[in-house]
Amino acid sequence: MRRVAEDRAALDRLRQQVEEGVLTLRVAQTLAAEQAAEAHRMLERGGVRGRLVLTF
Repeated sequence: MRRVAEDRAALDRLRQQVEEGVLTLRVAQTLAAEQAAEAHRMLERGGVRGRLVLTF
């Protein structure tokens, strides 16, 4: 995962695709890193549409 996160060219291509509308991102909810346990509980319960994003 770290290798992908550090691949600036790949990340730039993804950014461009989002800006061009080729990719669309569905974020269900943004949570503080301290709420990671709650994010796991939400996923385990099911029914989450989109990604849960943790902010650090």
